[in-house]
Amino acid sequence: MTDQRPKLNDHLRLRSLLPRTIHQYEQCAAVFVRHHGGVPVDDLGSDEVRRFLLHLAEMGRCSATRAVYHAALKHLFASHGRGEVMNGIPRPRVCTQVPGRALTHGEARALLDLLAPHIYEHAFFTLMLATGLRISEVAALQVGDIDRRAGLLHVRHGKGGKPRSVMLSTPTLRMLERYWRAVRPRVPHLFPARRSGVGCPLGDGWTDRAVRPGTMAAQLKRLQGDGPRRVRSHDLRRTFATWLVEDGVDLRVVQVLLGHASPQTTARYTRVHPNRIASMRSPFDRL
Repeated sequence: MTDQRPKLNDHLRLRSLLPRTIHQYEQCAAVFVRHHGGVPVDDLGSDEVRRFLLHLAEMGRCSATRAVYHAALKHLFASHGRGEVMNGIPRPRVCTQVPGRALTHGEARALLDLLAPHIYEHAFFTLMLATGLRISEVAALQVGDIDRRAGLLHVRHGKGGKPRSVMLSTPTLRMLERYWRAVRPRVPHLFPARRSGVGCPLGDGWTDRAVRPGTMAAQLKRLQGDGPRRVRSHDLRRTFATWLVEDGVDLRVVQVLLGHASPQTTARYTRVHPNRIASMRSPFDRL
């Protein structure tokens, strides 16, 4: 893949894709080439792509993962001037059903209580719940993104590279101030990565880069142990959106806060919790 990577990298950068997307596509392309024994891309074609995607399905890779591979291979062959290779190869259909569900207020409080002894993790995931940001967006935040005067938190590079701003309430700001006083993270990153082997966030244990989203997702899983209802990081974002809708916030406003391009995506995030439905009165009861 060493002689193929520069072409793909140049192609992806010309498309103005985000660095993490470029890295992901390069990794997928490398897996594809290794699967075929390192054969040059110019010697591979539609048959090899079809068999590879079927191989991923047989291995149990979900449709969303296979769709990413499909996109990566489309860019790979386009970068070699052979975009026609992908013609007629269907993109795996990604299920529109969003897994997981929003937390109840009691579940959210229990999770935050569990994280409370861990100052770094508590601040990180509380911020997710309070703002609805993606885990990658919280990880990329810098101290300068906090706008105290306007009461906003600025996301400079959201999904697709789109900037946006979300509310920064007084309680959330106070929580971040307590975190800052206790941890004193190395600027400019609000949540810098820890040095290897440093388990406690206090002290001089920081690197000069932002924490990786995967690191935080794994940490959330580890701290919860093997409980019956394990909360994933994305459940916090879904909870934020659902609570807003239940409070009567217009769906269009929720869409803007979440940074969704489509209102249909927002609608899938905001399923009303069964407990809320059970507590509602039927209009029939007014007769």
